[in-house]
Amino acid sequence: MTAAHAFMSRVSTIASRSLVEEASSRRAVFGTFPETAAGMMGPSWRRCSIQPWTRAYHPGGAPAWVKEMRPGVPRILPDGVKPESRGHRAARLARARIDHEVKMAKEKALEELESEAWVKERTRLENLAASSRLAHRAVALDPHATVPTEDQRCIRVGILGVPNAGKSQLVNTLVGAQISAVSSKTNTTRVETLGAATRGPVQAVLLDLPGVVGPEHYRNPTHATKVSSAWAAAASCDLLLFIVDAHRQARRPDPRVVNLLASARANLERLKYTDITGIQMPPAVLALNKVDLFRGAEDREALKRVARELASVHPFEDVYPISAGKGRGTDALLSHLLLNAPHRPWDLPPSAVTDKSKVAQAVEVVRESVYRRLNQELPYSIVPVHDSWTNFDNGSYRIEQTLVVDSVPIKQIVVGKRGSVIGQIGIRARTVLEKMFGRRVHLVLNVKVRKKNNTLRGKARTTEYELY
Repeated sequence: MTAAHAFMSRVSTIASRSLVEEASSRRAVFGTFPETAAGMMGPSWRRCSIQPWTRAYHPGGAPAWVKEMRPGVPRILPDGVKPESRGHRAARLARARIDHEVKMAKEKALEELESEAWVKERTRLENLAASSRLAHRAVALDPHATVPTEDQRCIRVGILGVPNAGKSQLVNTLVGAQISAVSSKTNTTRVETLGAATRGPVQAVLLDLPGVVGPEHYRNPTHATKVSSAWAAAASCDLLLFIVDAHRQARRPDPRVVNLLASARANLERLKYTDITGIQMPPAVLALNKVDLFRGAEDREALKRVARELASVHPFEDVYPISAGKGRGTDALLSHLLLNAPHRPWDLPPSAVTDKSKVAQAVEVVRESVYRRLNQELPYSIVPVHDSWTNFDNGSYRIEQTLVVDSVPIKQIVVGKRGSVIGQIGIRARTVLEKMFGRRVHLVLNVKVRKKNNTLRGKARTTEYELY
């Protein structure tokens, strides 16, 4: 045998040994196949479904037959189970992701709702209504409670303050219901909102007024009209409640607060025609809001300094440190208001917390959800319009509303990817409505673009929703 033949023989032996070792390793991993040329290539293990289940985001979990198998190894499907295609798997994961997002949005809405001060106040009043002490302390939640007209007392309180001071949140806390939209954005309150808190024979009617600023801060004539209407409504009240963000005033003083208090007497006396009629301006009370943000002795000294500075600008009967968001100090403030109530018939029934209808309350809740979800100037141009209200036999409500926007790009933002934004708005609004009405609510929200003639189904856009 020549040297060339010997070399080729050694190469063939090494190649054959490599093929045998590879086949043995495949048998150890995939099992035994028929010892054929086709079997060596593994047509049997190629038919199995290799779908490793990793630690990636899979909220819905794997199918039952996948969970029983270990990840990272080829899996032979059980008899009668077809392999899951990529399209089916993608659709299943998409549905699971949507279900997970909806669940998380519901939990977040419930958590936020339970932390609201008006919810805690309502729960407290409901507990009082269930006890025997209700007849001595409150008749607010008892529709059958009656008080003789000659024994009734009622006070009308106007709540004034610069934008974002916490006026609407204080009204919601005092009455124990969601009657005004509350958000971190300025000028959330568009029009005057009336709330009522009835305790025994005394009723306090609270007027939540738009934020009051000086003429130098007017953005347009519509804004000026709102401020003028706020002063006019305050002039007809029995008592004025000025609310100030004490934490902001201590950290970075707002000159609008001092200007508001300094010009209050002149504005009110001008509206009451004091020079002609001799009627003096109503007494005033100062509420320092957000005191729960103060920590330590230095912060308490800063709070006292703010109280002294503001009391030197305008004469107040009393000063109350409160936290409208936490419900701290609001009981003492409400007691002061009720003690100053004159003898006259109630303005609202004892079981009513506002003069708004249920339809108007539902629109206000949806508007608040829009303000909380969307950012910057976008919420100010969105108008919620009521479409229909249906009462079902099981006691639930079906409410349908339309969010009217100015353009198609804004509509795309409001709807969101796969309807995520409008879905979160609806979930939060439905959660609040169910808590308010005490029954199941089916809320349907539509998004439409306003027509070029500035109308929607023949209804012109109202002036209170003008952008300012």
